[in-house]
Amino acid sequence: MLRLGSGFELDYSNIYNESCIQERDVNNFERAIQNIWHHTNILRSTGFEEGHVSKDGLPEPVLFYQLPYISENGINTPHMLERLYELRDYARNHIDTVVSVGIGGSYLGSKVIFDVQCGSFWNNCSVEERDGYPRMYFAGFNVDGVYLDGLMRTLKYQAQEKGSDYKVMLVITSKSGSTIEPMANFMILEKFLQENHINYEVVAVTDTSDNEHPTVLRSMALENNWKTYSIPYGVGGRFSVFTEVGFVTAALVGFDIEGFLAGAASMDAACQDEDTFRNPALLSALLKYIASERYGRIIEVFMPYGEALHSLSDWYVQLLSESLGKMSNTCLPYGRTPVAAVGTMDMHAQVQEHQEGRLNKVVQFIKVKDWHNNLVVPDTYSQYERLRSLNNVNICDILNIALDANREALSTDNRFNMTITVPTLNAFHLGEIMFMHCWAVYFESILAGVDAFDQPGVEVYKRLIGPKLAEVKNSYN
Repeated sequence: MLRLGSGFELDYSNIYNESCIQERDVNNFERAIQNIWHHTNILRSTGFEEGHVSKDGLPEPVLFYQLPYISENGINTPHMLERLYELRDYARNHIDTVVSVGIGGSYLGSKVIFDVQCGSFWNNCSVEERDGYPRMYFAGFNVDGVYLDGLMRTLKYQAQEKGSDYKVMLVITSKSGSTIEPMANFMILEKFLQENHINYEVVAVTDTSDNEHPTVLRSMALENNWKTYSIPYGVGGRFSVFTEVGFVTAALVGFDIEGFLAGAASMDAACQDEDTFRNPALLSALLKYIASERYGRIIEVFMPYGEALHSLSDWYVQLLSESLGKMSNTCLPYGRTPVAAVGTMDMHAQVQEHQEGRLNKVVQFIKVKDWHNNLVVPDTYSQYERLRSLNNVNICDILNIALDANREALSTDNRFNMTITVPTLNAFHLGEIMFMHCWAVYFESILAGVDAFDQPGVEVYKRLIGPKLAEVKNSYN
C-alpha cells in the first residue's frame, strides 16, 4: 500500500504479488526508470519534451507540469483567479442559465468538475438551493439535433416562466474556433436565442497567444466584444481541466479552484519522488505497462464508485487514448484500450466479463471512504429474510462494500486490479486523482516510446470530413 500524507492511498497488492506481477518483473525496468527521470528532468527544466512537435511540425512546449502552481509568471496567475472570481460573482447576480459548448478536452474535464460540485439534479434546484449560481447545461460535445432541440425547448420554457429578466450565458470553448461540433451547436443556439428574443451574452475560451493572427473564435470575440478566457499555449486539451478551460465552469458553479490546484500540487510533489514505490504515478504507470507488455493486459477498465465520478471515467478514456494510443519509436503500435465503468451500476453490466472473460484487463478502482451522506436503508420490509442484511445500513457503506467485494472476487482468480482511495470527495482530492493520472500517462509514454502530447490519428478523419461536408452542402443547391 502506498499512502500519502493527504490520505490518498494506492493499493497495488492485487496486481503486484507472487501470482501476478512479481519483483523480478519490476527489477528488469531499472534502466527504463532511469530513462524516465532523464526525460522528466529535461521536461521540467526546459518545458520541452524530446521529439515532440506540433501538428505543423514545429517545436512546441509541454507545460502541464506548471499547472498546479499559481504565480505571476506562470500559466495560472493571481490575476487569472481575480477574473474568474469576478465572473463567478457576476453570474450569481445576472445569469439564470449557462450553456457550456465544447468537445473533447474542452468538455470532459469541465463535466467532471460540474458533476462533483453539483451532482445530477442541480438544474432542478431553486436559486436559493443553488446559492445563487446559475443552472448549467452542456452542448457541443456531439452533433445531435434531438439533444440540441430538447435543450432549446428547455431554455424557451425557462424564459417564458421568468419573463424579460431571464438571461443565458453561452460559454463557447474551442482552441481554433473551427471545431465542427461546438461551432455548429453554438451558431444554432445563438440564432435560436436571437429569434426568440431571449437575452444572452457570450463568453469565449480560446487560444489568445497570437494577437497578430487570432483564431477564428478570438476574432469573433474581438468583433463582438465578448469576454474572453485563455486556452494556454503548451497545454493539450486532455490536460486543460487545470486551466481556464476547466476553471470557467468551476467559477460558474462555485467549485473550489484553489483547493483543486492544491491537490494537484500535493500530487505533483509526490510524483517527483524517485522511489518507485513512493511515487503513485510512476508505480501505476510501471505496473500497468508491465501488465500490458508482459502479461497481455492491454485493456484498462477505469471504475470509480459513485455517480458523481461517472464522468471521471469519460475524462480518463480521452487521457489514456490520446496520450498512449499511437505508433511508438520502434514503428510498432502501442496503446491500452480504456473502458469506462462506474460502480455499482456496471457490476450488473460488465463484471461478468471482468471476472470470467479473457485475461486481458486491468481494473482501476476509485474509492471514496466517506461520502458524508447519512441515508440509511430502513427496516420497512424486515419480514423478508433476504432483505434483512440491508436494514439500518448506510447506503454509502453498501457502495464501498460492493467495491471491496468486487476487487476481492477478481483477485481470487488473479485478475489484475488496483485501488485508489481518498478520504472524501472534494476539490483537493479530485485534483490529486486527476493530476496523478496526467503524470502516469507521461511516465508510461516514456516506457512505451510514444509522444504523449500529440494526436496524429485525430488529424486523419479531420482531413476527410471537410471535403465531405462540402459535398453535402453542394447537394443542397
